[in-house]
Amino acid sequence: MQVREDSRAGDAAARDASAVGPASATSAAASALPVEYASAADLVRGEVGAGRSVHLECSRDAMRAAREAVQELAGPRRTAFYLEDDGGFDRDTVRSYLRFFARLAGDASAASDAIAHFGLRERASVLVPKLTPEERALLGFARVSLLDPELCFCERPLLELGPDARQTVLAWIGAQSEAGTLFVTCGQPLREALLMPGRAFWEEDGRFLAAEVDDDAADDEDEPAFEGDEVRVCKIAAKAGDVTLLLDPREIDFIESANRVNYASVRGELYPTALTMDELEVELERFGFFRCHRSYIVNVQKVAKVERYTRNTYNLVLSDAHHSSLPLSKGRAEEMRERFRWR
Repeated sequence: MQVREDSRAGDAAARDASAVGPASATSAAASALPVEYASAADLVRGEVGAGRSVHLECSRDAMRAAREAVQELAGPRRTAFYLEDDGGFDRDTVRSYLRFFARLAGDASAASDAIAHFGLRERASVLVPKLTPEERALLGFARVSLLDPELCFCERPLLELGPDARQTVLAWIGAQSEAGTLFVTCGQPLREALLMPGRAFWEEDGRFLAAEVDDDAADDEDEPAFEGDEVRVCKIAAKAGDVTLLLDPREIDFIESANRVNYASVRGELYPTALTMDELEVELERFGFFRCHRSYIVNVQKVAKVERYTRNTYNLVLSDAHHSSLPLSKGRAEEMRERFRWR
């Protein structure tokens, strides 16, 4: 396993479009963790072997390699797999399908609880092929939950889920994680990996780089006050093909830093911008934006609710077209609560 330790983490941070100032003591401790792996298999072996859940933004080839690594590591542990091409049994109803797996797990009565927990009670008598993609996804998680796994591998776990179903699944993952289950998830985009408890990595040229997370909010710097009739006009320059767009901050739902490029999200579309995350934070703060995570700046006016799945896992759900979920760093949660007087 080829791993780059914290002595080179500064180089990676300098290259990152979202790099910020000096790390706190908490961040320094976190940087002692491996920040790069040579392959998906090495990543899974290293992180799961150390007792940590891990979430990958990766290609399909890497997804297969990660799954094989989980199979190798399973050993005597109860291990469950949620696979995107697993459509269930065509002749089964939701109830009969889950009862079959409940019996395999040794508790036939658990099927009813799983049906209720994942919101499938009204669809319990429906044949599996007649379920919607979202309902099939929930059925898959209900099946996985019956095993009460110690190790769980998930392919694109949030892909087919709307906001309510996504909340249900993330809450289940959070509860299982706190109970000791290790998760390995694969998919896109990186934003989804950051919503789940554990470490997140993204793929670049076959290598896997850790997504940097700051648990402590950065120190606020006093902004100069504007006096008299002084007016500042703010437009965020972004690209759409060969065209340069000048975006009104009120149009922007959030800013995302992914794979060393920063994007402005407007009505579900991502537009790259040359500005750094620090520059964007300074420009947008006075328009009601907040740096909720090292890689995200959110328009607070678009925040519909704050969700908490574990002691250290917070998400912001937006009222945009896709009901996007953004990670909220635990160190910034209290700052956000105080700044915007949320209780």
